[in-house]
Amino acid sequence: MKRKLIICLLFFIASFAVRVLVWQNNKIEMATVQSVVTENYLRDARAVASGDIRMFLEGPNPPSNARVIDHPPGYPLLVGVVYAIAGEGDAWHVVQLALNSLAAVILFLIAAKLFGEKVGIIAGVVATLSPQLAYHSGLLLPDELSVIPILGAVYFFVRLLRNPRSMDAILCGLCVGLSCWLRSNALLLPFFLCIAVLLVSARKARLLHLAILLAAFGVTIAPITARNIFVFDAPIPLSLGSGTTFVEGLGDIDDGSRGLPRTDEDVMAVDQRLDQSSGDSRGTSYTSLYDPNGVERDARRLAFGRSVVANEPLWFVKGVASRGLSTIRLERVPAIAPERDERTTTSPLLYLLNTPLKFLQRAFVTAVFLPLTLVGLCILGARKQWRELIVLLTVPLYYATVQPLVHTEYRYVLATPHMLMIAVAVGLCWLFGILVGLVRRDGQSAGGA
Repeated sequence: MKRKLIICLLFFIASFAVRVLVWQNNKIEMATVQSVVTENYLRDARAVASGDIRMFLEGPNPPSNARVIDHPPGYPLLVGVVYAIAGEGDAWHVVQLALNSLAAVILFLIAAKLFGEKVGIIAGVVATLSPQLAYHSGLLLPDELSVIPILGAVYFFVRLLRNPRSMDAILCGLCVGLSCWLRSNALLLPFFLCIAVLLVSARKARLLHLAILLAAFGVTIAPITARNIFVFDAPIPLSLGSGTTFVEGLGDIDDGSRGLPRTDEDVMAVDQRLDQSSGDSRGTSYTSLYDPNGVERDARRLAFGRSVVANEPLWFVKGVASRGLSTIRLERVPAIAPERDERTTTSPLLYLLNTPLKFLQRAFVTAVFLPLTLVGLCILGARKQWRELIVLLTVPLYYATVQPLVHTEYRYVLATPHMLMIAVAVGLCWLFGILVGLVRRDGQSAGGA
């Protein structure tokens, strides 16, 4: 136990150092990423910091102005608490980087429990050095942070499979619920976990534990749902915006011939056209996605998107399949661009570490990552380790099948590369074993000669 705690501490320190360095290298550019979305989060965070809880929960003019529920409340709540304690400096950034550094620790624990300490250490190293995880850790967005509870859920899920206990089922459901407080993408993930349990567990008590898992998840997100019902008169489980995301997702797979929206401005233009088709000869010129009549307009967008799909289902299926395959790629992020010079934004001591870090991070590309992933998964299949295989693939399959139905950006599916890093670790461990065996064989042959 003491050895494991030391390893976890070392991974946390190393991961935090890498994330701080990548943030220092890219902090100016990071401030421009999704700046409108970030400002919405910070606006709600400032309401928490100032003690204006009504504004945080309801916004300025509910239920017509529904902008405040276009995202779950967890991220601005965390930021607001830190702002209230430490002000609006870099304190939240440091806290966020520290929280995101737990990814390597939890991946080590999951992999060690499934495959042993060697694979766990390799998985932790891969997660520590990954430029993708480090870069998204520094953005003022909840995407990477929302993965940490999902990894916690997988950890308790593994415990639930090995030695079923009600507490592990509760903690598994609770962790997925906490992720949904940050981003709503994992809303249906508990059902995938339940299916995985049914596939690999033959214990009589499994149905009870599945019920407990789902109940814990439901209780965790219930306060958000209750707020949406009582304040906005809308039975929305987590956040508004499914209609907006859906039609923008359709625009993303459109070649331009259908005139589908790709930006928020395009979506508001669609709102105006829908007004005209419903009897308003002019249509309203909107300047906000969710004000006025935000709930009604988003529901109308969802209906519009469904009608598009109903007219061209084959085109939609092809687009969804393409997006599903894209979830296993690794995004190229600025942290690994060799031509960048961070001397003006990075302290001299940290600047010296850029060269070796970038050298290591250049290996984190799809051409390297994907073959190693496939090697690891094939090894598990050849060894008939079906339970472990299902554990590794449940989360990636969820994000490869459910998320593409709506819209896919790399930041939406960050949980996938996290889990596949364990498969990479399995592949690397196997390759290292072969290499060591060859070296020993050559040494014995030389000695015999």
